[in-house]
Amino acid sequence: MFRCKNTVRLTSLLLVIGSICIIPGRAFSQDALGAKWRLPEGVRYEHKVRQEPRPLQIHILEIDLRESHLSFEVIPGEDPDGDGPAEVALAHPMDLAKKAGAIAAINTAAWAMLTDQQTGKKPGYVVGGAADISGWVAQADRLVSPPQKGYWSVWMDQNDRVAMGVIASNEELQEKGIKAKWAVSGFRGILKDSEVLVSPSDVRHPRTAVGISQNGNQFVWLVVDGRQKGYSEGVSEEELARLLVESGCAHGINLDGGGSSSMWIRDEKSELALANRPSEASGVRPVPVVLGLMDRSLTKKNDE
Repeated sequence: MFRCKNTVRLTSLLLVIGSICIIPGRAFSQDALGAKWRLPEGVRYEHKVRQEPRPLQIHILEIDLRESHLSFEVIPGEDPDGDGPAEVALAHPMDLAKKAGAIAAINTAAWAMLTDQQTGKKPGYVVGGAADISGWVAQADRLVSPPQKGYWSVWMDQNDRVAMGVIASNEELQEKGIKAKWAVSGFRGILKDSEVLVSPSDVRHPRTAVGISQNGNQFVWLVVDGRQKGYSEGVSEEELARLLVESGCAHGINLDGGGSSSMWIRDEKSELALANRPSEASGVRPVPVVLGLMDRSLTKKNDE
C-alpha cells in the first residue's frame, strides 16, 4: 500500500530533487543524511529534499492505523507545582519519548513560559522551566491541559479513530460525548475535507503538522525544517497544508513550530535519534509534551 518514487518531478508547489523512502518491514534503511532508521510494519518514513521555490528539507512519517501492534501515547513533562499555575515543566523531547518507550515522536502543543517567582521574569526555553500548555492535552484519564477556545485538537476515540476539530471547553467534550484515549492541540486547522483553510503568505517558519486521510486509515506526521538559509528555509501554513495533501491527507492541523519542531525515530541501534535538523543554534528546544508512536510487538517480545 506504500509506494515510493525516486524520480524528479514538477509539482504545483515545489520541485522535487530528492525523495528518500524508508520501506516498512525492512530492518534498516538509510536516508539522504546517512541516518538508518528501524521501523515496524505499517510505518513509512520519507525525506524529501527540494530547491524550489526555496531550499527545503521535509520529513514525513506515515502510520497505518489499521496495524494492531501500533499505538500512541501523549507524553508530558512533570507537573512542577501540583495545584499551582504550571501544568508541566519543559523537558528534552527525546527524554520524554524514551521515558515512554516510543519508537518515534514529534512535538505537539504550543505553550507559554510562566514567570519565575524569584526573579519576576520569564526564563528562556530551559529544561525544568514552568509552562502553561495551550489547548487540550490528555492521556487516558489524565487531563494535562483543558480544551481551550481558538486551538484545534487531534485525538483518538475509543474505537481507535483519529479525529480533528475545535474543542473549546470541558463542557463541550461532555455535550458531544467525546471520550478520548489521548489528545493534543495545535494552533489551527489548515486542511479540512481536502480544502486548504489558510491563505498564501510570506510568513515562513519551521513547521510541525499532523494529518489524516479521508478514509481515516493513514495518520501522517510532517516536519519541515526552516530558518536555515541555503539548507531549509521553512514554509507558510498554506504550503504546509499542500504538503499534507501531497502526502494523502484530507484533514490537517498546524502544531507548534519554530525551534520546537522535531521528529524522532528509532535508529539502527534501537535508540531514538533526530530525523530533522531543528533551527535553534543552541540545540533541540525543550518542550512540554510530545506525541509518541508505540510498537506493542516490542513489549510482547520483551515479556517473552
